[in-house]
Amino acid sequence: MLLLVSTATMAEDLKTDASLDRCLDKASTTLAMNQCYAAATRAWDQEMNAQYNTLMTRLSGEEETTLRRAQRAWLSYRDSWLEASRSRLKTQGSLGSVALSAQGLSLVRNQALMLQSLGKGSCANPDDC
Repeated sequence: MLLLVSTATMAEDLKTDASLDRCLDKASTTLAMNQCYAAATRAWDQEMNAQYNTLMTRLSGEEETTLRRAQRAWLSYRDSWLEASRSRLKTQGSLGSVALSAQGLSLVRNQALMLQSLGKGSCANPDDC
């Protein structure tokens, strides 16, 4: 059952990235590019939350507390990183906002994948991470 969920999740991940690529191919303005990244970020955020919630139902005690603490720390890290990036990229013109959107997406995507790999119980193979 877990294998089916993981395979289905991976297929959804690929759909999200493919949708982003199609959206960016059609985007002709920075506003449109930012909208593409925002949509992909929302999809990955939903996936990240689903992975987190799945893990939390399987954990208890110290493991649950540790994961909750780690996720809260990651949220703080994400916000701090984006604040630092925003400060730096504001001098880059309109493409700075696109770079910031891409960074936000990368942060959320990576966390979703890390939670997914933690749920699998292995990250020894790069394809699992």
